[in-house]
Amino acid sequence: MPTTNCTQSDDRVRPYVKVLLWICLFLSTGVFIWRGPVRNLQPTNWNDLAQNYAAARLWLRAENFARPENFEKLWTDEVGESVGGRRNHLAPPPGTLVLMAPIGALSWPSARLVWLVVLIAATLATIWSLAKVAGFKAGEPRLIGFVAFCLALAPFHTGIAVANQTVLIVGLCALGILAASSGQDVVPGVLFGVACSLKPQLGSFIVLHYLMRKRWCLFGTALLSTGLLASVAILWLNFHNISWAHDYFSNVKVLATQNKIDDFTSVNPIRFMLINLQVLFYSFTRNAVSANILALCAGTLLIIIWMYFMLRTVGHAADRLSVAAISTIALLPLYHRLYDAAILSIPVCWSISEMSGERRAVARTALTLTVPFLLPGAAMLQELTRRGLFPSSWVSSWWWEALVMPHQTWLLLVLALTLLYGLGQEPWHARRLPS
Repeated sequence: MPTTNCTQSDDRVRPYVKVLLWICLFLSTGVFIWRGPVRNLQPTNWNDLAQNYAAARLWLRAENFARPENFEKLWTDEVGESVGGRRNHLAPPPGTLVLMAPIGALSWPSARLVWLVVLIAATLATIWSLAKVAGFKAGEPRLIGFVAFCLALAPFHTGIAVANQTVLIVGLCALGILAASSGQDVVPGVLFGVACSLKPQLGSFIVLHYLMRKRWCLFGTALLSTGLLASVAILWLNFHNISWAHDYFSNVKVLATQNKIDDFTSVNPIRFMLINLQVLFYSFTRNAVSANILALCAGTLLIIIWMYFMLRTVGHAADRLSVAAISTIALLPLYHRLYDAAILSIPVCWSISEMSGERRAVARTALTLTVPFLLPGAAMLQELTRRGLFPSSWVSSWWWEALVMPHQTWLLLVLALTLLYGLGQEPWHARRLPS
């Protein structure tokens, strides 16, 4: 009888819940369009596409894409704007040149529009793929809630607004996860290989999951795809006798040591736009070297714990949680900005799918930790600080720089630990599948 009453109560509540969820979906769609595509279309000749576009265009012409002078000349002649103080040292992963060649073949105005369509399609592909993996049914509250949550995530908005390739990378990874879940190896391997060719610090962490699961064909295909794309880019340049390596590695050095925009120390006035652990540790140590060491050690420890837990269990449910955990860990030890947190759509999907399951406590905690990412928290706090809306005693205090401003990094760290805890709770008896 108690079960019947509970069911009847759920049936009475469900229509109101669905109405609320549909309202949330409508609102999140509007926010997504306004903060993503609309901002992307604002009149400007510069966004995150610019460097990859210019590099690919120069590569297609068999010119040295790594020479700053070539980049500046292309931008001045074809876009009609001086590069000025912007980053003109190009050092994308070689495979990016091949993948971005179709975009680089277009004029800049056309490239911007086509790229915007690609990013929107990638966002929808992310949502569709992860929903399929989770087994959400059409029209059910979990699906409506998941779609609404993803469309409301600020990382997607920011990524589309600034035309960053991370949105595409997350879409490729989501499609790869879906293909891998159905037992395929070649297709997901290629998708992960493309993702790693664009941004290895995101795609490679998910590939690590399949390596640990001994999906040798998938791992080998991903590795081969990445290597093949890089080889095509290099062979094209060598075939045309382009001397590029010296300039390329010189640019890598400049970006690593003199790149103020991506610096996590106080040299960078917008350093809290970064979400990696270096920002958090620097707030305590005030030393870049020690912050880097601590971040790498912490990231390594998290990966070791993840490996230990995941090797104890197998199965679809454990795999989804494992991928959710490693996707979150990927954001911590290396350089990342808010738009890279679009990968949180993976743990969000797992959390919503498990809201009523055995791991519901972990799922609800994890979902709660991702809610602040519906807002660009650090950017909002920085703007409010600039306007003088916070007392100077707050802004100059240790806790403001160590706790408040890097709150997104703290949330990611706690989320990673929460997901690892959930992975550690998976039953030991599921260690092996029957042959």
